[in-house]
Amino acid sequence: MLKNAKLVRAISLAAALLMVVICASSCALSLKEVDGKLYDKKNDITYIGAPICFEPIALETEVYAKCSKPKLELHAIEGLSPLEWISEPYEGIGGVWYAEGVELPTLETFDADIMYICVEKSITVALGVVEDKSDIDAIISAFTNGEPCSIVNSGSSYKLKFASAKYPGIYYNLLYIEGDDGNQYIYDRTTQTCVNVGDVMLKYLER
Repeated sequence: MLKNAKLVRAISLAAALLMVVICASSCALSLKEVDGKLYDKKNDITYIGAPICFEPIALETEVYAKCSKPKLELHAIEGLSPLEWISEPYEGIGGVWYAEGVELPTLETFDADIMYICVEKSITVALGVVEDKSDIDAIISAFTNGEPCSIVNSGSSYKLKFASAKYPGIYYNLLYIEGDDGNQYIYDRTTQTCVNVGDVMLKYLER
């Protein structure tokens, strides 16, 4: 009798967990693709694909919304409202989407207060952290005020992930390149802007 009671409880628990999973999946918002954008009819929100320089820091586990065509699962970004920002699962690639009307920050208005120097292979590994705001500002200034040059085709590259208290859920990404020509560059894949930044990074990353 005791064994039967335990079996009944186990089956009931499994059924309850299954219902939670089904509910979580079915409760996800339904989005529709319209002219390359994603429309949330329930909240009357149109999401636009963000430039690839934006990357989520961490995503909520539960699926927030789904789109059937193209087939996408979208999650809320930790620290940001899903009514403004959502993201596809991110594993090196995966798009961030922002609500129409949200003003995207530039690198300067992003107001970064920390920067991670990372190398990306099968996984992303942080090699160093820059926490001195004046040094971060100097790195940003070297790029934004420098003279654009031809895109570097050969060298060692690192990801610069800028984080900001103003945008707690996302990184602003740039590439740092140690060119085979002996120079150092920062490259923005979104705008395809490449700038020779001299030795501004050598304090934190020796060649």
